[in-house]
Amino acid sequence: MESSYLRHFMASLFFILLFSPLTNANTVFNSDEIRPRFEAMDCMITPRYTTEVESYIKRYLAYNGSQASRVMARAAVYFPIYEKFLRDHDLPQDLKYLSIVESALIPNATSPAGAKGLWQFMTETGRNYCLTIDKEVDERYCPYNSTEAAMQYLAKQFQRFGSWELALASYNCGPGTINKAMKRARSDNYWTISKYLPRETRNFVPAFLGAAYVANFYHLHDIEPEYPSLDKQVTEALKVFEKVDFSTVAAITGLPLDVIAEMNPAYKKDYIPENTEGYDLILPRRVSSAMLEYLEARRPDNAENIEMPPIPDIVDTADYKPEELYFQSKYVVAEGDKIGDLADVFNVAPYNLKVWNKLTSYQLKKGQELTIWFPTEFHHFLPKEIRIEVMPAAEVTIVNPMEIVSQETYERDNLPVPTEMPTSISTLNVSQACPPSLNVVVPPVAVVQVSKAQALKASVAEKLSKMITPLKNIKITLPKLKGKLAKPATPKNTKPASPKQSNDESGHGLI
Repeated sequence: MESSYLRHFMASLFFILLFSPLTNANTVFNSDEIRPRFEAMDCMITPRYTTEVESYIKRYLAYNGSQASRVMARAAVYFPIYEKFLRDHDLPQDLKYLSIVESALIPNATSPAGAKGLWQFMTETGRNYCLTIDKEVDERYCPYNSTEAAMQYLAKQFQRFGSWELALASYNCGPGTINKAMKRARSDNYWTISKYLPRETRNFVPAFLGAAYVANFYHLHDIEPEYPSLDKQVTEALKVFEKVDFSTVAAITGLPLDVIAEMNPAYKKDYIPENTEGYDLILPRRVSSAMLEYLEARRPDNAENIEMPPIPDIVDTADYKPEELYFQSKYVVAEGDKIGDLADVFNVAPYNLKVWNKLTSYQLKKGQELTIWFPTEFHHFLPKEIRIEVMPAAEVTIVNPMEIVSQETYERDNLPVPTEMPTSISTLNVSQACPPSLNVVVPPVAVVQVSKAQALKASVAEKLSKMITPLKNIKITLPKLKGKLAKPATPKNTKPASPKQSNDESGHGLI
């Protein structure tokens, strides 16, 4: 997203690169195969196969798909974030492909004109959409805040033009340029007015369609991305109000400094500055509880007067082995299961499930076996003082007072090993005495009623993880989870492979 007066140089460079010949004997491009597949593609805008679209697809598939492989590896990190914001704003999920065009999913991408980040905001536009840009912080680089700003901008442009083609084009050249082209063409059809648009904008929608094709069909071109660690795929953002050094975050969470810096590119120095409205700290979800506990203990108004434990040593990068911090479980799809609902239950994004299971679409079939990844434990900073009561058997039920739904019961063996106490969204009703020889820790009674929406959105893994040592005969009743969770397998070198180093780290979209 750049101001139009700065884009003329970019336009010339764009066309040189776009139409320069691709000489790679190892790449086979069969338009007779690709074109019908492209035209049948399910997309938010009608696929229109043009010379420009074909050129973009060729660029991704050139050199045995190396460009597409790197982009789709990064998609495992950023598409789960985009999906949440798109759903929150009720926008088409296909809009996530726009970030491929803008930045090739490189969070610190910078264009020659000065546009920065995954969504390529210029300074003025970024500030207009509430992104902090100063000597310490540049939220254009923040995957969470910049995505929120991009969603607001795109929603506004769609409301203005009533067409996603025109909304995408305005993201490139601005709404004023679109309005002028519409007046000259006496039309509001993108393909009709495109000849009156700047040259780079004429190719913006074709570039988007090319990116959409590659994101949907890369697997049909023998492209196998080498995905980053699960710590980078399953993340969340915490609000931090006081100044916090990256070294402190590293010590509290057990993450190496370089991992924290990589996940938080918005900060120009190795700390998060103080801010009354708070800045986002992005962390793997499995360690976020530790950081929250530390921040809570530091609050001057903390009524519990928690004694601050000593700060641990910083983990050396060589000792950081994220592949050992997760294990697999299997879920068998039942009739009526939808990937979005299952993603909510397991507290992940639909795109996580798509990547982990090499799904070619978001449609599920009854009996299909899904791989689900869970943390082996949730990292904590404060010690947990828990009431202990030994019991022989227990029934754990998530109560839905809003609507009684059909429920399925699962053996406790088939679910992740719990490591923590239940939160307010869990419902535990424990009864029956048991021999004291069993080393079992279960809260005696903790009953909280929750709504259907809350129950579905809460993670099975986190609800169960908040119980402590497992009982072999505990049974779990889950609302609307119709399939079956298989017994988790012991992880043996099953982590997704780390991505190869990209040679386009300063790239900008496809050019």
